[in-house]
Formats: sequence, structure tokens, C-alpha cells
Amino acid sequence: MRGKGGMLAAVLLVFCALVFLKAPYFARDRALLVIRIYDRYQEEQSVAKNLGMNISVPMKDTDLFPLLVTYNDENLSRFLGKHIHFTVDYTFGDFKKGKGCSRIYDDNDPLYNAYLGYYSLTGLGKKITNEDLLLISEYDMLHLALPAVGLSPKEGIFEIQVQVKMPEELILSSYAFTAYESVLRTNGPEHQGDIFAPGELLFGTSPSTPVNYPLHEIKGRVYLHYFEDLDLNLVFYTLGTSEALLDDFEENILKKIDICFQ
Repeated sequence: MRGKGGMLAAVLLVFCALVFLKAPYFARDRALLVIRIYDRYQEEQSVAKNLGMNISVPMKDTDLFPLLVTYNDENLSRFLGKHIHFTVDYTFGDFKKGKGCSRIYDDNDPLYNAYLGYYSLTGLGKKITNEDLLLISEYDMLHLALPAVGLSPKEGIFEIQVQVKMPEELILSSYAFTAYESVLRTNGPEHQGDIFAPGELLFGTSPSTPVNYPLHEIKGRVYLHYFEDLDLNLVFYTLGTSEALLDDFEENILKKIDICFQ
């Protein structure tokens, strides 16, 4: 009897695990669990960890996913022609209550295809040039963000149509950041369910759509500060479909961040 009871318990455990992994209702909880486990390793290898840097990004009472995803990338070095240490931290639109996917997929939502995050880069030996900044932004979208939702770098599109350096620097956590504003054309994340996308563990499953990865005009802002003593280029960035969203990110999140070094 004990053997049968143990087998039944094992079957129920497997069933519950499959429900948790597959059911749309648990998509947000799944994402929270995956990121907490994933970030534990990534944060240990990050630029911030190496420098003793801590950045607090206030996301409470916003419609953003409450955790920052950390990712260390080794391939940007060959695009910049120099061995560097590069970490991306980012967040995106949260899951709507009862929905099995992030707002990032909903083109009727203000947070459609929206991101907020920052790049930490050491080893370049200088402040990032405007050309390098464009290259890093393009690399992030074509080689990191779009492949996460199933679109390869060769198929993705990222075109900067307008970029303007803002006349005044922006003070973030007492540091002066050079600010740039841009208009770009790139793919949306929505796609048919038969396309494998590793980011489904993060964003949930894309709703059905008549067009895979449709092209959209997106607004973007980047904010750059170079810590010369650390050879650290710190770049905050925001992406979204409207100026109003980027203004909200700037006023209610970026201007309230805290940057400190241990």
C-alpha cells in the first residue's frame, strides 16, 4: 500500500509541475521563479558585482514587471573590436491579472514593446562614442531582445531614423548623464504559437497574431555617464511607442534611481 501511495504522490507531483509549467494562469509566477533562479548566477558574473556597484530602480506601483533581468554577454566584444565586460539589466511590461502573457505583446497597451534598463560596460578604455552607442543599441535589439522572442538577427530589423543629442544633461542619482532621443523602426514581439521562443518563460506565450513580428515605429532614449576611474560606461535606456511613456519613465523612475558603490 505504501508503494502505491508513493507512486500516486509522484504522479500528482509531476502533474502539478506540468500544470505550473504549461498553464497560462501561472505564467507570471513562472517568470518570477525563473528570473530569481537565473539572476542568482548572472548577478555573480556581472559588471556591477565586480565593481561593487548597486543600482536601485524604483518599480513599485508601476505596470512594469517587478524584477530586473540580468544578462552577461560575451559577444559584443567582437562588434566593438575590443575585449570588454558587458552586462544588461532590464524590465518590461508586467502581466495583466489573469492573462498568460506580458503587456509587451499587446499592441493596445501603453507598454507594448516597451523596455527600461541599463547597460554596464567596462574594458573599453574610453567614454562610449555616439557610433558605439548606436552599435550597442542595435546589437541589443537584433542579437538579444528579438532572438528571445524567436526572431533571428538576420531576419530582425533595427533602423535608427532620427537621433538627437539633448541640449542639457540629466542628473540621475547626482551624476550628470548625456541624453539622446531617437525614433527607430523595429519588429514587434508578437508571433504565431508554432515559432519556438525561449523568452516564453519570461514573457509568457504570444497571443495569436495575423502577422509575425510586425514592424513599428518606436521611441527611444539613452542616458550615458562615464566613470573614468572605473572605466565604466553606464547607459540607461528606455523604449516605447510614445513620448508620454518615455516621459513617465524618466520622471517617475529614472530620476528616482539610486547609484552607489561599496
